[in-house]
Amino acid sequence: RVEWAFTFSDNPAGFWKMGCSLQLAAPSPFMLLRRAMSTAMRPIYGRIQAKLTEGLQPMTLVIKDESFKHAGHSGNPSGDPDAETHFKVEVVSAHFEGKMPVARHRMVYALLDTEIKDGLHALSLKTKTPAEADK
Repeated sequence: RVEWAFTFSDNPAGFWKMGCSLQLAAPSPFMLLRRAMSTAMRPIYGRIQAKLTEGLQPMTLVIKDESFKHAGHSGNPSGDPDAETHFKVEVVSAHFEGKMPVARHRMVYALLDTEIKDGLHALSLKTKTPAEADK
């Protein structure tokens, strides 16, 4: 959560002075608990992880559920921060060797076809080969 504070004050010269500060609030206990939930409580996250691990044998797999950033937007109109509708995935796999980015993305989409049909609304992908990841 971001909080902005604006202050206005009069200085001795008679000019108005404006100050602005930005404070990043600490995550609530609810958000900390949500982040620590097991994949059993996050079925789509768990299915994404299992299918990409099985299908791509990745060297690196990072999955971030960003649904809370899209609460109330298209794809998550209920506003539920746990809707599991928006994910960012970074995967490094030798299975991507010799393939253009579009072909790599199609591989991921094919593996996650059921999840997309079940309501996965947005999937941001970074797909790399091991050689590209080392650069």
